[in-house]
Amino acid sequence: MKNITDLYEIMDKMTKIILSVAISITVLAVIYIMKLSMEKSRLSMEKSDLVQQINDQNTSISENKIEVEKQLQEAINQQKIENEQTLQALREEMKTAANLAAADLEAVRAERAQLTQTIAEKLDNQKKTEELTPMQKKIRDAPAIAKIIAVKEDLGFVVINAGSSRGIEKGTRFNIRRDKFIVAEVEIGEVVDSTNSIGNIDADKKPPGINIREGDEVIGYPVF
Repeated sequence: MKNITDLYEIMDKMTKIILSVAISITVLAVIYIMKLSMEKSRLSMEKSDLVQQINDQNTSISENKIEVEKQLQEAINQQKIENEQTLQALREEMKTAANLAAADLEAVRAERAQLTQTIAEKLDNQKKTEELTPMQKKIRDAPAIAKIIAVKEDLGFVVINAGSSRGIEKGTRFNIRRDKFIVAEVEIGEVVDSTNSIGNIDADKKPPGINIREGDEVIGYPVF
């Protein structure tokens, strides 16, 4: 009987030991499973973070690429504008230079024509001088005092563009010259103002068939 009791006690102890081991194993298994689950969750989060970082980097790279392309296109467009402005400025400079060259050429031509005319006039005057009588030379070389600005031969007077400011006085006589000839004599009948006077034509001294013209010059009297 005692042996049976001892056997039960032994079995009871063994059952308790086995149960205790089973519980320990189960607890350890649960802890291990929890650790695995937490590690898996951590790895999953790290993976998500890594994927997000990669996506963010890709987005940043894409945005940077777009920005770089935009800046590059803007730089190209700006360079095109500057190149066109430079070309336009060069065109304007070339046009201005061409116009100046044309103007210079025209000025040279005009100067040459004027020089040719001057030489011709000098030669013509020299020829005429050689043909003039001493009296004609005196008439031609006498300094002009004024010019005829109006002619009223039917009324017997002319208007000259000189008055009191030039020392013109009533009663003063003057010759009227055209080139190397005396075409009339006048006597100042009235000094109108500082710049105009009226001269009465001396009909007795006027060559027949000769008319006084506007632009004829007034010279001193007598010439000699």
